[in-house]
Amino acid sequence: MAQRPNLIPPHDAWRLDFRLVDELPEDSIIGRNFIGNAIAGLFAASALLALSWNAYDLWTARQGIDDWQGRIADASRDLKEVERLQGEYILTTARVDEIHRMMNNTISLTVLLAELGRTLPPIVSLEMIESLDGEIVVRGTLDASSEQASRLIGNYVKGLSDNPIIGPHFEDIRLSGLERFDDQDGLSFEFTMTPGDGGAGA
Repeated sequence: MAQRPNLIPPHDAWRLDFRLVDELPEDSIIGRNFIGNAIAGLFAASALLALSWNAYDLWTARQGIDDWQGRIADASRDLKEVERLQGEYILTTARVDEIHRMMNNTISLTVLLAELGRTLPPIVSLEMIESLDGEIVVRGTLDASSEQASRLIGNYVKGLSDNPIIGPHFEDIRLSGLERFDDQDGLSFEFTMTPGDGGAGA
């Protein structure tokens, strides 16, 4: 006859374990969910900080650009004013140099004008006297028939070379321009006076 197996004797503390281990909360001090959330929050804070820094950097760059554009605009206005003043200075300097050359001719400007006025034929009108490249250019008009006016001004210019007051101070006195009027008698003329050696000293 087979023997009955040895059974574990009843124990007072024995009971069934109905716990669902996988669904129970973690019993560690710092849970895995907390660590994951902390790491995610750290990345979010870093991203927000980086975004804020980039926004500030962009704002600073725009402020700097606006500031430099304002400075450039101010400098452009100042540059235009300087260029305008330089143009006026160059023009004034040219005029002063021209006056200086004319006044430092061996014959003074007042003497030259007085002698030209004294010898000028009545029908001849002088309109301009200027110094150009060390020469004196005289322009004017004649109120006479074209043939008579051409002959008259030609003889007058030739006579200036023989003039005892004007002639010795100029190496060459020549008629350099002659133009007839289209609708009336008369013509406009130009003659050039080239100073002799030392005649236009600076």
